[in-house]
Amino acid sequence: MRFSLVRRAALAAVVTGAVVLPGVTPAQAAATGTVSGRLTTSTGVGAADAQVEVLNSDTYATAGWTTTDADGRWSVGGLAGGRYLVGFHPVDLPAQYYRQKAQVWDAEPVTVSSGGTATADDQLRATGVLTGRITTASGAPVSWLSVNATKIDDYEQAYGSTDEDGRYRIAATPGTYTLSFQPIEGSYQTQYAPGKIDEVDAGRYEVTADAETTVDETVLGVGSLSGRFTTTAGQPLANADVSVNTANMYGGADTRTGADGTFTVPALLAGSYKVRFESGDRMQYYRGKLDYEDANLVVVQGGQRTRITDALLGTGSVRIAAVDSVSGAPVADFCVSSDETCSGGTGVVTLTGLPQGRHDFYVYAPDGLHFNRQLSKVKVVAGQTTEVAPKLRPGAVISTTIVDRATGRPVADVCVDAFLPKQAALRDGHGNCSDRAGRIRVGPLAAGTYRLFATPGTAGYGRQWVGAEGGTGDERQAATVAATVGTVTAGPQVRLDPAGRITGTVTDATTGAPAASVDVSVLTGHPGVGVDDATTDAQGRYTLDRLGPYAWPVVFSGNPHAAHWSGDAVSRFTATPVTVTAGGTATHDTAMRPGSTVTGTFTLQGGPPSASGYVIARSADTGDIAGAGWMSDGRFTLRVTGKQRVYFTYDVRSGDRDYSGRYLVTNPDGTRKLALFVVPATGTLTVDLVVPTN
Repeated sequence: MRFSLVRRAALAAVVTGAVVLPGVTPAQAAATGTVSGRLTTSTGVGAADAQVEVLNSDTYATAGWTTTDADGRWSVGGLAGGRYLVGFHPVDLPAQYYRQKAQVWDAEPVTVSSGGTATADDQLRATGVLTGRITTASGAPVSWLSVNATKIDDYEQAYGSTDEDGRYRIAATPGTYTLSFQPIEGSYQTQYAPGKIDEVDAGRYEVTADAETTVDETVLGVGSLSGRFTTTAGQPLANADVSVNTANMYGGADTRTGADGTFTVPALLAGSYKVRFESGDRMQYYRGKLDYEDANLVVVQGGQRTRITDALLGTGSVRIAAVDSVSGAPVADFCVSSDETCSGGTGVVTLTGLPQGRHDFYVYAPDGLHFNRQLSKVKVVAGQTTEVAPKLRPGAVISTTIVDRATGRPVADVCVDAFLPKQAALRDGHGNCSDRAGRIRVGPLAAGTYRLFATPGTAGYGRQWVGAEGGTGDERQAATVAATVGTVTAGPQVRLDPAGRITGTVTDATTGAPAASVDVSVLTGHPGVGVDDATTDAQGRYTLDRLGPYAWPVVFSGNPHAAHWSGDAVSRFTATPVTVTAGGTATHDTAMRPGSTVTGTFTLQGGPPSASGYVIARSADTGDIAGAGWMSDGRFTLRVTGKQRVYFTYDVRSGDRDYSGRYLVTNPDGTRKLALFVVPATGTLTVDLVVPTN
């Protein structure tokens, strides 16, 4: 979670602290604690006259404040026992938080005990200076204008203001910045140096320690925009919302049409804009476009008035009649998600009142016997009906019921995922879930042999791989279901057991220190995606909930360590399982190790020279993620526990295209096969991946 920060001056003005006041009794003083320390400059000398703020670590409320003395020393007392954050606000320098953190949410907490004194020494970060002069087009200074410098990698901000001669100086930590200000009084529209109104076009300015970077800027001219918005028949549309934004949909101005359909934005920085109109449930862009990508640019020039007119688009209809892509037979039951209209067994959905232009529709079969289909850019013509006959690929369905194992009563809100071999993974959400009668249909699925994984949404029940007679924590012991395209296959009944949990502590094997932010689960997933897992806290502790009472393999992963499974295993199938009991808590501690290094290059054959995204090493035995690394400029590095066999998958973007899949190599006969690599127990594996773009 992120919280807004007020400026240093505002922080100094609000004093809500609980400091030890003269006259308190010794007994009262003993009931509270103190935090103190010494703040030094980046060169190591005492930082005098800096404001120090102590905040509650949970609420960010100010608990006390003071000012450093001539030697940079400070102390805040009268604090109740607990965890606090300490902020430093030196004069004319960027604020920071203990230790050397730019944002309060990244600050290291300080624990204060009753009657004790905690220490929070800190050193100010090195800074450079952004300086320059801001003038009008005629060369006159722009005085007393707030100027904002924003670091592009982490959005750290530094502030300044022009003086009477239009000059500013902003102290900032080293890095690359954009420079911006809001020159129109009473407007939030922003100008970015050099002379841009779109943030994506802003210049990049490098700040280095103990050096000055000069950026002079001229304020853009100011023009106005007015216009009229009418119905299709030319009648005025009153009270329509009008939004004027930059070409890339950044800030601009908002207004509404009057009774005669006219509107005026009296002051806009010179530049190119896109205009959006909203009236009731209708929205469109100038001129007569449904998507902002297609909108016409409106150019506003300084000192001039620009005028536009637009009319609400006429409407037409779309008639959708889906067919089976194999047999060509009509699909009787399907729905269109644009407004959740369903065919009701007729095989036809007709959508009316659609604005003229290109529309996207999502077609799906609620019975799960056909795969979903996205219809893109369907043309709607005012006063006409467009006929569309999408082909839906047939699929398979697995049906089952879910009950309480002990009572046999049906259980609702239990989600079931079906996995092919080596494809079990955490997902961002789940598929179908059971109804009040415990019934569920899983599909559409491609033909194949599946195992089912159940995730109860109802409190008290545990997750399970679905076995023939009950749950298990081992995928290999789960029942298999052969799914056939075009049919509904009955799967084993899901019998739920009460949940238990696994808890423990994760440490760094090298230092023995707690390992924070380590993900803990019984499955792996795409990096950054997944539910039903746990993460270690600052003390390395975790609790993995909602597990059925079975023996579970447990995986631990998190940079800069290599992922491993319980028992220091490299694979889910070789892991030492942790036994969970109903209503009980099992304990499993582990230590994280760096593992081996896997590094290399990623090249799109015949495509653009660079790409960015994930390169993922997966266990050849289970398909689980063994390690993942973010690739930039065609190079990647990741950590993997060895010795084990892996293959690689990728999910990258190059230019305006996405590429994903498994890394294959070509056999002598021209066929393609999965490429396997062996990660050594120690050392480095270097691989160069070349992926065709066709």
